[in-house]
Amino acid sequence: MSRPDYDRFRLRTFLAGLAQLGELETHAEAFKLADVSRVLEGNPKAVLFERIGAERQALAGNVLGSRARMAHAFGVAPHALLAEVRRRLSNQPEIVEVARDEAPVQHVVLTGAEADLTALPVHLQHGYDGAPYISAAMDFAVDNATGWTNVGLRRLMLRGRHETGIDLVAPSDLRTIFLASLDRREPLPLSIVVGGHPIDYLAATMRLPVDELGLISSLRGAPLPVVKGITNDIRVPADAEWVIEGTLDVHGYTEPEGPYGEFLGYYGGVKTNPVFRVTAITRRRDAVFQTLAISGRTMSRTDTAQLSGLRTEVLVWRALETAIREPVAVCASTATGGVYNV
Repeated sequence: MSRPDYDRFRLRTFLAGLAQLGELETHAEAFKLADVSRVLEGNPKAVLFERIGAERQALAGNVLGSRARMAHAFGVAPHALLAEVRRRLSNQPEIVEVARDEAPVQHVVLTGAEADLTALPVHLQHGYDGAPYISAAMDFAVDNATGWTNVGLRRLMLRGRHETGIDLVAPSDLRTIFLASLDRREPLPLSIVVGGHPIDYLAATMRLPVDELGLISSLRGAPLPVVKGITNDIRVPADAEWVIEGTLDVHGYTEPEGPYGEFLGYYGGVKTNPVFRVTAITRRRDAVFQTLAISGRTMSRTDTAQLSGLRTEVLVWRALETAIREPVAVCASTATGGVYNV
């Protein structure tokens, strides 16, 4: 086949489209990490900080924080979004593996001491959080039982230059895969994508019994270029912005993680969670880091409420099709987090 289009589904391209629509607030001046959350809180627009923190890197936030922007990612009007997602779920996936020297996400490779998490534009999200968090962390892991790639959405609490906590308490596919690796007394390889197209983030929330690389391709409606990691063989989208590679510690649930401003609008306490140890960081040359707005005074404008609401609508529609046969419409309220009110 022809060379993959590495820009069609990249975050920076999507941001450029939002700018044309008047949906992007841009800060070209140098900006402190400590001021990021103040700008994102309740902001009706997506925000791009072009020179954030000491390293003067690019950081995007609130990208998914409206139904209109989510619909724009799928190329439809907001009222047609649910139907379009349901339609795309039936697409036949196509995965295209590319060489490491071709993949844009591996144009810059940092290993060893250079793979430093404290050099990334990670900010304190809520005033009483236990540490700065990477909130836009899409995790990719291979399930030994099926050979499938599992994709999820997790938060990572910085614990130092080369390790984080990871919230892995609630039932999830990744927790099941991790517990199986602990039974084998093996660390679990994990790759974290930070900075991706809104479609990829929606795919990461779905939790369907399929190889979820294929789910990303189906929802994109296009072939998905993937590349194996530098320090593992996990395949991730080759057109992503950043990837953090590492392992979940073989010692299991050992370290405190939290507190954290949860997606339903309150603080969660300190939990005991695994440790993620970094082995490599790779990125595009002009990479955009990403942060997801989670919780806050204006819940409906958070990224997680919009993702959760759309996912809930898909799942409820499927249940209604089975029980009622003729559903007409479904709406999950994002004002309450997108999960418990339909």
